[in-house]
Amino acid sequence: MRLLARLPYDTVLNTVYAGLKLNLHLIITALPLLLALALGGRPLQAWPFFAGLSALCGPSAAAAFAAFRAFSEGEHRVGRVFWAAYRTSFGRAMGAATVAAALVIVLGVDFQLALGSPFGAVTPLLALLIALVVAATTAFLATGGRLRPSTLLAYAYLSLRYWHLSLANLAVLGTLVAAVVAKPAIGLFLLPAPALYIVWANARHIGGRHEHRVPGVREGIPAQVVSDSAHR
Repeated sequence: MRLLARLPYDTVLNTVYAGLKLNLHLIITALPLLLALALGGRPLQAWPFFAGLSALCGPSAAAAFAAFRAFSEGEHRVGRVFWAAYRTSFGRAMGAATVAAALVIVLGVDFQLALGSPFGAVTPLLALLIALVVAATTAFLATGGRLRPSTLLAYAYLSLRYWHLSLANLAVLGTLVAAVVAKPAIGLFLLPAPALYIVWANARHIGGRHEHRVPGVREGIPAQVVSDSAHR
Protein backbone atom coordinates (compact mmCIF):
# COMPACT_ATOMS: atom_id res chain seq x y z
CA MET A 1 0.00 0.00 0.00
CA ARG A 2 2.84 2.38 0.78
CA LEU A 3 4.35 1.63 -2.62
CA LEU A 4 1.05 2.40 -4.34
CA ALA A 5 0.76 5.65 -2.39
CA ARG A 6 4.17 6.75 -3.66
CA LEU A 7 3.42 6.16 -7.32
CA PRO A 8 3.39 9.44 -9.31
CA TYR A 9 -0.12 9.03 -10.68
CA ASP A 10 -0.19 12.51 -12.19
CA THR A 11 2.99 11.84 -14.15
CA VAL A 12 1.74 8.48 -15.34
CA LEU A 13 -1.65 9.84 -16.40
CA ASN A 14 -0.09 12.86 -18.14
CA THR A 15 2.30 10.59 -20.02
CA VAL A 16 -0.46 8.22 -21.11
CA TYR A 17 -2.68 11.13 -22.16
CA ALA A 18 0.16 12.74 -24.13
CA GLY A 19 0.87 9.44 -25.87
CA LEU A 20 -2.76 8.89 -26.87
CA LYS A 21 -2.99 12.48 -28.08
CA LEU A 22 0.13 12.09 -30.20
CA ASN A 23 -1.28 8.86 -31.64
CA LEU A 24 -4.36 10.77 -32.80
CA HIS A 25 -2.25 13.48 -34.42
CA LEU A 26 -0.09 10.87 -36.14
CA ILE A 27 -3.20 9.16 -37.53
CA ILE A 28 -4.47 12.47 -38.92
CA THR A 29 -1.21 13.33 -40.67
CA ALA A 30 -0.79 9.79 -42.05
CA LEU A 31 -4.41 9.52 -43.20
CA PRO A 32 -3.64 9.27 -46.96
CA LEU A 33 -1.34 6.30 -46.35
CA LEU A 34 -3.82 4.66 -43.98
CA LEU A 35 -6.67 5.05 -46.46
CA ALA A 36 -4.54 3.53 -49.20
CA LEU A 37 -3.72 0.59 -46.94
CA ALA A 38 -7.39 0.13 -46.07
CA LEU A 39 -8.55 0.27 -49.68
CA GLY A 40 -5.69 -1.79 -51.09
CA GLY A 41 -6.20 -5.50 -50.70
CA ARG A 42 -2.57 -6.70 -50.87
CA PRO A 43 -0.05 -4.07 -49.83
CA LEU A 44 2.93 -6.41 -50.23
CA GLN A 45 2.30 -6.77 -53.95
CA ALA A 46 2.16 -2.99 -54.39
CA TRP A 47 5.00 -2.22 -51.96
CA PRO A 48 6.72 0.38 -54.21
CA PHE A 49 3.56 2.50 -54.19
CA PHE A 50 3.22 2.30 -50.42
CA ALA A 51 6.94 2.92 -49.95
CA GLY A 52 6.62 6.11 -51.95
CA LEU A 53 3.48 7.16 -50.10
CA SER A 54 5.23 6.55 -46.78
CA ALA A 55 7.25 9.72 -47.40
CA LEU A 56 4.22 11.51 -45.93
CA CYS A 57 5.22 10.02 -42.58
CA GLY A 58 8.48 11.98 -42.55
CA PRO A 59 7.00 15.27 -41.28
CA SER A 60 4.79 13.33 -38.86
CA ALA A 61 7.78 11.53 -37.35
CA ALA A 62 9.79 14.76 -37.10
CA ALA A 63 6.88 16.46 -35.32
CA ALA A 64 6.47 13.53 -32.93
CA PHE A 65 10.20 13.59 -32.13
CA ALA A 66 9.98 17.32 -31.40
CA ALA A 67 7.00 16.68 -29.11
CA PHE A 68 8.95 13.99 -27.24
CA ARG A 69 11.83 16.35 -26.63
CA ALA A 70 9.51 19.14 -25.51
CA PHE A 71 7.63 16.77 -23.18
CA SER A 72 10.89 15.60 -21.64
CA GLU A 73 11.71 19.25 -20.94
CA GLY A 74 8.43 19.82 -19.11
CA GLU A 75 6.14 21.03 -21.91
CA HIS A 76 2.85 19.13 -21.68
CA ARG A 77 1.01 20.80 -24.56
CA VAL A 78 2.20 18.16 -26.99
CA GLY A 79 -0.58 18.91 -29.47
CA ARG A 80 0.57 22.49 -30.01
CA VAL A 81 4.20 21.43 -30.18
CA PHE A 82 3.37 18.68 -32.67
CA TRP A 83 1.56 20.95 -35.13
CA ALA A 84 4.08 23.77 -34.75
CA ALA A 85 6.93 21.34 -35.45
CA TYR A 86 4.97 19.80 -38.31
CA ARG A 87 4.76 23.18 -40.05
CA THR A 88 8.32 24.20 -39.20
CA SER A 89 10.04 21.01 -40.32
CA PHE A 90 7.69 19.97 -43.13
CA GLY A 91 9.96 20.84 -46.06
CA ARG A 92 13.12 19.38 -44.50
CA ALA A 93 11.42 16.21 -43.27
CA MET A 94 9.46 15.65 -46.48
CA GLY A 95 12.60 16.11 -48.55
CA ALA A 96 14.57 13.60 -46.48
CA ALA A 97 11.70 11.09 -46.44
CA THR A 98 11.21 11.43 -50.22
CA VAL A 99 14.90 10.77 -50.87
CA ALA A 100 14.79 7.79 -48.52
CA ALA A 101 11.63 6.38 -50.13
CA ALA A 102 13.15 6.70 -53.61
CA LEU A 103 16.32 4.91 -52.50
CA VAL A 104 14.33 2.15 -50.82
CA ILE A 105 12.25 1.63 -53.97
CA VAL A 106 15.32 1.44 -56.22
CA LEU A 107 17.20 -0.86 -53.87
CA GLY A 108 14.10 -2.98 -53.24
CA VAL A 109 13.46 -3.49 -56.95
CA ASP A 110 17.12 -4.44 -57.43
CA PHE A 111 16.77 -6.85 -54.50
CA GLN A 112 13.77 -8.53 -56.12
CA LEU A 113 15.53 -8.80 -59.49
CA ALA A 114 18.66 -10.24 -57.89
CA LEU A 115 16.76 -13.00 -56.08
CA GLY A 116 17.08 -16.27 -57.94
CA SER A 117 19.39 -14.74 -60.55
CA PRO A 118 23.16 -15.02 -61.10
CA PHE A 119 23.46 -11.79 -59.08
CA GLY A 120 21.91 -13.30 -55.96
CA ALA A 121 25.14 -12.82 -54.04
CA VAL A 122 24.49 -9.06 -53.82
CA THR A 123 21.14 -9.44 -52.03
CA PRO A 124 22.67 -9.21 -48.51
CA LEU A 125 24.39 -5.96 -49.50
CA LEU A 126 21.15 -4.54 -50.92
CA ALA A 127 19.26 -5.52 -47.76
CA LEU A 128 21.94 -3.81 -45.65
CA LEU A 129 21.70 -0.65 -47.74
CA ILE A 130 17.91 -0.55 -47.36
CA ALA A 131 18.26 -0.89 -43.59
CA LEU A 132 20.94 1.79 -43.55
CA VAL A 133 18.75 4.25 -45.47
CA VAL A 134 15.89 3.79 -42.99
CA ALA A 135 18.15 4.02 -39.93
CA ALA A 136 20.02 7.11 -41.17
CA THR A 137 16.81 8.91 -42.14
CA THR A 138 15.29 8.18 -38.73
CA ALA A 139 18.35 9.60 -36.95
CA PHE A 140 18.27 12.65 -39.21
CA LEU A 141 14.61 13.36 -38.45
CA ALA A 142 15.15 12.91 -34.71
CA THR A 143 18.07 15.33 -34.38
CA GLY A 144 17.01 18.15 -36.70
CA GLY A 145 19.75 18.45 -39.30
CA ARG A 146 19.68 20.52 -42.45
CA LEU A 147 18.88 18.65 -45.64
CA ARG A 148 22.33 18.33 -47.18
CA PRO A 149 24.09 15.33 -48.77
CA SER A 150 26.97 15.70 -46.31
CA THR A 151 24.55 15.64 -43.37
CA LEU A 152 22.78 12.51 -44.62
CA LEU A 153 26.12 10.77 -45.22
CA ALA A 154 27.22 11.70 -41.69
CA TYR A 155 24.09 10.13 -40.23
CA ALA A 156 24.65 7.03 -42.37
CA TYR A 157 28.13 6.72 -40.88
CA LEU A 158 26.82 7.21 -37.33
CA SER A 159 24.08 4.64 -37.93
CA LEU A 160 26.74 2.10 -38.92
CA ARG A 161 28.94 3.05 -35.98
CA TYR A 162 26.07 2.55 -33.52
CA TRP A 163 24.71 -0.44 -35.40
CA HIS A 164 23.13 -2.00 -32.30
CA LEU A 165 20.91 1.07 -31.75
CA SER A 166 20.08 1.23 -35.45
CA LEU A 167 19.14 -2.45 -35.39
CA ALA A 168 16.92 -1.87 -32.36
CA ASN A 169 15.17 1.01 -34.13
CA LEU A 170 14.59 -1.10 -37.23
CA ALA A 171 13.10 -3.86 -35.07
CA VAL A 172 10.77 -1.41 -33.33
CA LEU A 173 9.67 0.19 -36.61
CA GLY A 174 9.14 -3.22 -38.19
CA THR A 175 7.01 -4.32 -35.24
CA LEU A 176 4.96 -1.13 -35.47
CA VAL A 177 4.33 -1.58 -39.21
CA ALA A 178 3.40 -5.25 -38.73
CA ALA A 179 1.00 -4.34 -35.92
CA VAL A 180 -0.68 -1.63 -38.01
CA VAL A 181 -1.20 -4.04 -40.90
CA ALA A 182 -2.31 -7.01 -38.76
CA LYS A 183 -4.26 -5.25 -35.97
CA PRO A 184 -5.07 -1.69 -37.08
CA ALA A 185 -6.94 -0.73 -33.90
CA ILE A 186 -4.07 -1.67 -31.61
CA GLY A 187 -1.38 -0.64 -34.04
CA LEU A 188 -2.80 2.84 -34.66
CA PHE A 189 -4.25 3.91 -31.32
CA LEU A 190 -1.83 2.36 -28.82
CA LEU A 191 1.59 1.64 -30.29
CA PRO A 192 2.84 4.60 -32.39
CA ALA A 193 3.78 6.96 -29.55
CA PRO A 194 5.66 4.45 -27.35
CA ALA A 195 7.34 2.87 -30.38
CA LEU A 196 8.45 6.21 -31.80
CA TYR A 197 9.62 7.32 -28.36
CA ILE A 198 12.00 4.36 -28.23
CA VAL A 199 13.19 5.17 -31.74
CA TRP A 200 13.67 8.83 -30.78
CA ALA A 201 15.67 7.97 -27.66
CA ASN A 202 17.97 5.67 -29.62
CA ALA A 203 18.31 8.11 -32.52
CA ARG A 204 19.16 10.96 -30.17
CA HIS A 205 21.86 8.77 -28.68
CA ILE A 206 23.21 8.11 -32.19
CA GLY A 207 23.28 11.71 -33.36
CA GLY A 208 23.16 13.72 -30.14
CA ARG A 209 26.71 12.93 -29.06
CA HIS A 210 28.10 14.08 -32.37
CA GLU A 211 25.98 17.15 -33.15
CA HIS A 212 29.16 19.27 -33.27
CA ARG A 213 30.62 16.89 -35.88
CA VAL A 214 27.59 16.54 -38.11
CA PRO A 215 27.38 19.36 -40.68
CA GLY A 216 24.14 21.29 -40.72
CA VAL A 217 22.71 20.11 -37.42
CA ARG A 218 20.51 22.79 -35.92
CA GLU A 219 20.27 22.42 -32.19
CA GLY A 220 17.25 23.87 -30.48
CA ILE A 221 14.61 23.38 -33.16
CA PRO A 222 12.19 21.81 -30.68
CA ALA A 223 12.89 24.58 -28.17
CA GLN A 224 12.04 27.16 -30.80
CA VAL A 225 8.89 25.27 -31.65
CA VAL A 226 7.88 25.22 -27.97
CA SER A 227 8.49 28.97 -27.74
CA ASP A 228 6.39 29.60 -30.84
CA SER A 229 3.54 27.42 -29.58
CA ALA A 230 3.57 29.08 -26.19
CA HIS A 231 2.72 32.43 -27.76
CA ARG A 232 -0.35 31.05 -29.49
